[in-house]
Amino acid sequence: MGTDLCSFVLDTIRRNNGKILENALIDALKNRGLSINQREVRRVLLKLEVTGYIRVTSLDEERKIIELINSKELSS
Repeated sequence: MGTDLCSFVLDTIRRNNGKILENALIDALKNRGLSINQREVRRVLLKLEVTGYIRVTSLDEERKIIELINSKELSS
């Protein structure tokens, strides 16, 4: 779980206007050629959430929405 993966995740969220469902994020990362599973994505999301880049909100038991909360991430 390196910086490159965090950058891919942030870039993918940014490309979706700063908001994306977890399943859509996983699909988008796979479409970009990354071999990644839900567990790995959740580790990256936790790291990004703790460092203040994103917010993860549960919509129900299975769906989570990820939002950028750092304004400079939206403008990059």
